[in-house]
This record gives sequence, C-alpha cells and structure tokens, in this order.
Amino acid sequence: MTRRFLIHVPEDDVRHWFEVGATGRVVRQISFRGHASLPVVAVEAAELAMARQTCGDWGVRLYEVVYGVPAREPVVEPPDARPVDRREFDLAWGRARSHRQCEVRHDSGPLPVGTRLTGTFTRSPWGPGVTGVFVDVGLPALGFVDAAVLLEAGCRWPEDGTRAQFEVVDLRVGGRSHPQVRLRPTAIPPPAEPWPRPGPS
Repeated sequence: MTRRFLIHVPEDDVRHWFEVGATGRVVRQISFRGHASLPVVAVEAAELAMARQTCGDWGVRLYEVVYGVPAREPVVEPPDARPVDRREFDLAWGRARSHRQCEVRHDSGPLPVGTRLTGTFTRSPWGPGVTGVFVDVGLPALGFVDAAVLLEAGCRWPEDGTRAQFEVVDLRVGGRSHPQVRLRPTAIPPPAEPWPRPGPS
C-alpha cells in the first residue's frame, strides 16, 4: 500500500513530502524551503536509478543538479507526520518538477550551464531540418542541438562527422530517457559556408 505524508523540519525551515511504497522505500520526494515554499527537491527514485544505470555516478550528480539531493533512506514516518492524499501530492509534485526543470539555472555539478565543449555532429535519426541533431561530446550523456537554432540561423544542416564548438544551455534528465545535454554552437557559419572547426586546444 502506498503512503504519502508531509514532515515539517523547523530547524531547517523545510517541508518534506514523501511517497512511500508497500516495502517502505521512498518512491518520490518533494521538499519545499522557507516561507515562499521554494522547491529544492523533486526526485523520483526510479529516475535516479536510471540515471545511475545509464551514466554511473556522473549521471546521479547530473540528476541531483536538476532535481535536488533526496533524503538518504530509510525514511521513518514520525507520529506527527501529516497524511497527504494522491491529488494533493501530485499537484505539489507538478509544481516542484516544473520549477526545478524550468526556473532553476543548472550552473553547478559536473556540467554547468555555460560550459564550452568540443563535439561532433552525428547522424540525425529524423533527417535534416527535423527536430534536431545529436552531438557526441565524449560524455556519458547525449548532446543535442535543437533544429530551431540551426533553422533560425539559415545555415546549412551540419553533415555527420562535422566538428564544432558548443555551449551547454540546458540539462534534460528524468523520465525513462537517457540524460541529454542541450547545446548551441558557439558560432554558426553563414549560408553556403563550411562549419567552423575548433581551434587547437
């Protein structure tokens, strides 16, 4: 049986929301800090396990940059915990996840936003001009450049194997997909001109 409850920790000014499965293990955790209820944690255990499976400890650190660091198990439900129903928990979960994904600048951890990388464009499974193109940046996570970046610049679609320099603009982890590093090229060639090659490092 799944249980959901809220614990207030006055000394830290934090309210922890826990969803606990039948075995007593935490399935999801949300934590809000302070009077403004700032979301500092929105972690799903299965997602965290997937990040570890696909990218090792590096993936865990990346996940925790985006969604915060959860309480270490086991979590014991204290007598003064407040029960929370499914709807209330899900509403709080949606708010916390949206904030951690969209409102927090992920400028810490193993790959801060703004990091410059050299990478190689790889074959787009959707074909030129559609969705975007993957980039091999030599990391456990996939690099990805959104098609809008290239189409708005009016440049040629990069050929498979083209090397360029990139800047990290966002991190996408969670769900059941492989962690992804969103990138933009630091320089885009004018139409009909070749892509820039990185200079010597």
